[in-house]
Amino acid sequence: MKKLSYITGTVLLLMGLPSCGFLDVEPHVIEKGTFYTSETEVLYGLAGVYGAMSTENFYGQKYSIILSYGDDLSCWNRATPNSDSYSAVYLHDAGSVEIYNCWVQIYTGIRNANAFMNAVTDSEYDPDRQYWAEAKFLRAYYHFILAEAWGDVPLVDYECESAYDSFATCTPQYDVLKWAIQEMEDSLPYLTEDVTVCPSRICHTTAEAIIARVCMFTAGATVDRRGDDAMTYWNKALYYTGDVIRSGKHDLNDSYSQVFINYISNQYDTQYYESMWEVEFNGNRSSADKYSNGRHGDTNGLQSSQTGDYENCNCNYGYGQYGVTLKLWDLYWQTDRTDDENALAGRITDERQDWNMPPYNYNGGNRPCFDDPSKTTCVPGIDKTSYFYGNVYTCDDIMAAAGDRNIGKFRREVIYEGLQTAKNLYTHINFPILRYSDVLLMYAEAANEVNKAPTKEAYDAVVEVRSRAGVATRDFGEYDYGTFTQLVRNERARELCFESLRKYDLIRWGIFVDTMNGYSEWADDARFNTSSLYSRYMKIGAAVQPKHIVLPIPSIELGVNDNLRQNPLW
Repeated sequence: MKKLSYITGTVLLLMGLPSCGFLDVEPHVIEKGTFYTSETEVLYGLAGVYGAMSTENFYGQKYSIILSYGDDLSCWNRATPNSDSYSAVYLHDAGSVEIYNCWVQIYTGIRNANAFMNAVTDSEYDPDRQYWAEAKFLRAYYHFILAEAWGDVPLVDYECESAYDSFATCTPQYDVLKWAIQEMEDSLPYLTEDVTVCPSRICHTTAEAIIARVCMFTAGATVDRRGDDAMTYWNKALYYTGDVIRSGKHDLNDSYSQVFINYISNQYDTQYYESMWEVEFNGNRSSADKYSNGRHGDTNGLQSSQTGDYENCNCNYGYGQYGVTLKLWDLYWQTDRTDDENALAGRITDERQDWNMPPYNYNGGNRPCFDDPSKTTCVPGIDKTSYFYGNVYTCDDIMAAAGDRNIGKFRREVIYEGLQTAKNLYTHINFPILRYSDVLLMYAEAANEVNKAPTKEAYDAVVEVRSRAGVATRDFGEYDYGTFTQLVRNERARELCFESLRKYDLIRWGIFVDTMNGYSEWADDARFNTSSLYSRYMKIGAAVQPKHIVLPIPSIELGVNDNLRQNPLW
């Protein structure tokens, strides 16, 4: 269902109809000292709070891709970074522009939330406090993102003239996380139970699942809880994810690929509501009213060096700046497989493998066309171009180029994107913040931690995710605490790769630095060590140090605020 245009005042939004997003609501924030005079103004203000996420410096690209994609599943695959992408290869410092721009944008969202909450509190146009609760929740969520990525950060729960108080001091990471959890919990009674406001706005079940995510990070290995028991947070995560599951309001789409086709084609799934919260983008900057800030499918999709003949193109322009690692290939190909599946030598059995790392792009060149190998020259943007590795093309051998492929999850194939366009780098492809499959996997992980052994319910939750992907699972009795822990971690990689979660999973598990340094394990692997990407990936892995667990406080902020202190090691 297409996103609804804002054409009838507030009626469609107030009815809670599916697709009640804010793409066509002009965002405004009432300035300090003024107040709302109509419900239309209230919705404009709330759009300004949500709208911070839809900027290029936040979920459009800088946070979701540049700052979050450097993990063990995806890597920057260019010889050198762009001027605003040094953090993609862990060569950033406190002066890196992408870090500063993201920091400012998130605090702008917080500033908008504070102003909105103050203005709506003094008005009569939010009688049930639902809009106030959404802004309160978003303010807490933005603080969580800051604490997760930067560690100790200013906690700003009051209205400021600028993005944040220029005299603010840093609050310890743990205190910010505890505050965010409490703020989110305080919002719950006022948030709607109606899932039809999803996925563009917060509803009760979405909020519960996000609280669980914050609790799991707070329980993690890198947070200094100053003696507080991690089990408090694991129990909360188990309760909230269990409550979402018990609600019966969300389910897995029958098709994994269809979940992402919906994002690409600008459709909402109102049957399953697997997509529980997503960031919306509108258009490709082809006109003033379609001024998207999203780069999904462009920088993190299939490379398509389309240079003309746009009316016949099959894949719109894409840089394909990120590649898929050999580790992800092996997680699909050989890890956690049953004996029966291992007997199926030479066959891909996991639906997610072909979708997330397909055996072609649209770069063109003197290579066999993937669909028609007899055609030996591919036209950029029109022909599916096979990869070439070790004298073998992927159209001849599905094992070829296992560690050389582009990310396919947010591909710009015309059949899905629904338009053929010139070299427009901005897309209307929405980006997931939360999916129901993540809820199932968080529940499984939390249950295993609370009980120090997998429960049958936790096992069934993992099986539900794996069954949708078409893969079998070993019997419940074969797992103990340790082996089930690894199964869930592997499953999160296979299911949630490229959704800006993996890096922070590695951090909360306390294995980020070792895992990234572990790129060297591929040094003797014949499937990868002669790849053109090999030396780049090795360099990225070797660059990661303990200081990279958090980002540096931007040097500009340190220069204007004497109360801020740089993160240790930076």
